[in-house]
Amino acid sequence: MSDNSVVAPWIPSIIGTMLGLGMYGISLGQYAFYLHAFPVDQRALKILVALVLVMDTLSTYGVVYYHWAVLVSCHHNASLACLSFLPWQVFMAEVLGYTITVLVQSFYAHRVWIISGHNRWITTAVYVTALAQFVFGMMCFENAIRTRDVTVMYTSLDTGGTGAAISALCDILITSSIFFYLRPQRTGVRRREPTIQRLVHVFVHMGLFTCLVSLITFALYCMRGQEYFVGATGSALCKFYVNSMLAVLNARKFIQERNNTMKTIELSTLFTSHPSTSEASSSVYPG
Repeated sequence: MSDNSVVAPWIPSIIGTMLGLGMYGISLGQYAFYLHAFPVDQRALKILVALVLVMDTLSTYGVVYYHWAVLVSCHHNASLACLSFLPWQVFMAEVLGYTITVLVQSFYAHRVWIISGHNRWITTAVYVTALAQFVFGMMCFENAIRTRDVTVMYTSLDTGGTGAAISALCDILITSSIFFYLRPQRTGVRRREPTIQRLVHVFVHMGLFTCLVSLITFALYCMRGQEYFVGATGSALCKFYVNSMLAVLNARKFIQERNNTMKTIELSTLFTSHPSTSEASSSVYPG
């Protein structure tokens, strides 16, 4: 087997890893901004953000190490034993990647729970789809460990592809729910409507972005004969979710600066009851 036959299939994954490294750098910058802008956020929220960033760091290390093992260690040793070797770092990276996704989607699910006035049906649907994508992702990786074939992670449409599709569905549920419950016709808040709309735009844009990446990943799973292209998005997918979460949290600062007479919108207390008439104003802007 030639060196080119070893390197060529991993080119999409290498590109995805490089993109992921760039996004990891952005997430570090966003986290530094978050710590500076919101030192009084709830402790549970700050712990969640720190936990996600730590897991993202470990996941990044695992992905980089695995590519080093394949492309450097196996560059002159294209034996089956070398190419099928799955170090613990790649296991850690995969588990943490899916865990980050489910944590960020659960973070959004809690926002949906508050914004929807504790709507159990839509919140449960978001949680169930978030957990389902995690389960299918773990099933895909379990198949790779059992068969000692890393390509299974790129070819398993019934597990990896299904997980990507369910993840996209979860993002659609989150985005559509937030748009529905914060639309001006429902809140009835006219004087502060521009601020609410800016908040909606942030949620919707970040939700559509992660949804699009998940859909692209699913589409790549469906491309028989081109399975390795899944690595282009799969290697960086969790990075999109980390940056999405941080972008939504940091957006509060810019909203505050554009509304100097209003207090910061706290995502953890967006709504305490069904938004109706004047109550929406006091619940969106606590204080």
